[in-house]
Amino acid sequence: MKHRFPIPQFVTPDPHFAMRRRLLAAGAAATATLFGVSAGAQIPFPAKSLQIVVSAAPGGSPDILARILAPKLAERLGKAVTVDNRVGGAGNIAAAHVAKSSPDGHTLFVAHDGLAINQTLFDNLPFHATQSFAPVIQAFNSPQVLAVHSDVPAKTLAEFVSLARAHPEKYALASPAIGTTGQLGVLLLQNAANIKVKPVVYRSAQPALTDVLGKHADGIFVTLAPALPHIKEGRLRALAVSTAKRDRALPDVPTFAELGIKELTFASWQGIVAPANTPRPVVERLNKELNAILADSEVRAAFAKQAFEPVGGTPEEFARLISESIDKWAAVIRANNIRADA
Repeated sequence: MKHRFPIPQFVTPDPHFAMRRRLLAAGAAATATLFGVSAGAQIPFPAKSLQIVVSAAPGGSPDILARILAPKLAERLGKAVTVDNRVGGAGNIAAAHVAKSSPDGHTLFVAHDGLAINQTLFDNLPFHATQSFAPVIQAFNSPQVLAVHSDVPAKTLAEFVSLARAHPEKYALASPAIGTTGQLGVLLLQNAANIKVKPVVYRSAQPALTDVLGKHADGIFVTLAPALPHIKEGRLRALAVSTAKRDRALPDVPTFAELGIKELTFASWQGIVAPANTPRPVVERLNKELNAILADSEVRAAFAKQAFEPVGGTPEEFARLISESIDKWAAVIRANNIRADA
């Protein structure tokens, strides 16, 4: 099934027919009305401060992304940009807030693959992953990492699989939230490696990490960014990453595919969306500024520290990624009969 974002059509003036100027002016006025702008007026953007809404607690990768982008976007737009953490509901609370916000470009959302996953995982959502949002730009790709705390005797993925097979449901694996690639990654790992663990789903990455670091859970399947500092410090041991190639931040950590588990080959993504019906010129302005920010050397250095691989591109490319992700994860969810209450 293809999931299409509504794309508004613009009236294009024809300079070769002067006698049609009045008709063209009427068309321009109609176009302006379609985008909520009075005829003859330029879109006043930005007219006030902006908010970037995130579905994660401070320290989660969407929060990290927002706090990297916010000061740079404020500098380029000349308006304050704040980060609004709205945690809970598997990301649906934050998404619903943005979906019903004024479509003027001043309220943005750090969308991630959980938005695509939740479209199938939940019934009766108060928004639709494609119809309720206007994609602006994909910010980055990043691996998921399977990591265990330092007291777990497994030094490699093969050793962890052997332990899990010998002791079914002994080892607790945390994931950040319902509807994340971390949660589905644990499920895929169990199926592909023929093991039984105790999946433990948290509200966000930070409390999940806190429990693993406190040794209340044995390991975690999570986007690399929030786990990376603890891996570098030796408090967590990375066993494998989900991307097709090894991550530059962890060159000694193999991929799942290298270890024979090709089912766990995927990248997590994050990007910026606005409410549906945000004027196209506003989306294009935001896309232009954010592409420039993603090319900034300071931002790229900050991304590298978090294992974020910058992407950028057009709104249409990001829209296509979201639609493809809905189909990809829907197949996994339906095959495993996973449901959640909205």
